[in-house]
Amino acid sequence: MSFRYDNYMRVVRRVGVLVGTVLVAVAIGHVFLVSSTGDESFSSAIGSTPGYMRDVFVHFDLGDTDGRRCGKPDSLHPGGPLCASYSPDTVAHMLIERVPVDVLLLAVGAFLGLLIGVAGGRFCATHPGTRRTSALHIATAFQLAAPVFFQALLVIFYFSSNVSEFIRLPFISGQGDYAPVHQDPIQFLHAMWVPWLLIAFPLAALILRITEASLREDLQEDFIRTARAKGLSERRVINRHALPVAGPAIAAMTGVNVSTMLINVAVIEVVYGLPGTFRVINNAVHEPADIPVLQGLVLVGVVLIVLANALVDVVQYWIDPRVRG
Repeated sequence: MSFRYDNYMRVVRRVGVLVGTVLVAVAIGHVFLVSSTGDESFSSAIGSTPGYMRDVFVHFDLGDTDGRRCGKPDSLHPGGPLCASYSPDTVAHMLIERVPVDVLLLAVGAFLGLLIGVAGGRFCATHPGTRRTSALHIATAFQLAAPVFFQALLVIFYFSSNVSEFIRLPFISGQGDYAPVHQDPIQFLHAMWVPWLLIAFPLAALILRITEASLREDLQEDFIRTARAKGLSERRVINRHALPVAGPAIAAMTGVNVSTMLINVAVIEVVYGLPGTFRVINNAVHEPADIPVLQGLVLVGVVLIVLANALVDVVQYWIDPRVRG
């Protein structure tokens, strides 16, 4: 009974921390964004925070936007493909339409990053010194050194289906190719598969390194020798005995990098013209700043990071007995 009560209180405390994080981050964002315009003083912005929080979390009223249109490319009215126009609307409705694209990019990118990273780390740990392992190490080092923005521009300017002036490969995602999945599933996959990989690769490089390091150490442990002595196949030893031990570290690394992945999502949305929430940042920040939209972006970013870390906590609780204890 005491054990169940302790676990229950631990969950309650953790949920309280996550909810508190969202409330505090949104409140701080409101204060600094509103006071930065000069329309309200810092103290006045603080005084308006309780009413703003009530509107957001009770009524889901994030205010209205007058919309933004991209004009000629100059310092005040940026134009071109990196600028995203949006129509006058309530911010809540705007987020409802755009957030699914953010979630898809983040969720599928994280899944692919985990899959590629674990597979690569497993291979490197079980095939030390081979040419393929060396090639994976070189690819990982390049990936960690090259910003996602650079990689996205490299792909789109040299190989994309509709922008490249070098080689146009029809199967490579281009700029503005996006179509909703319910309208054209094939076009949707064509537009999304390269952005998904670009978001996945940085996480995959980190996961590869931590998986390889963990497996190399675990494969020398006594419980692995015991499993081998029982006559189990090497594949079963690695998959059923060694990899689960690395699971908590892999989950923790994923949770730590969610915020970085969200930045990469924003970059990819801008470069590829995907209709996600963060694509409008470039236009919303220009003077005069569209404060309701920026506050909505803060809310979306904080909620996505908190939910992703909550999911990581659940996974760690499930796979790591030390957390349950």
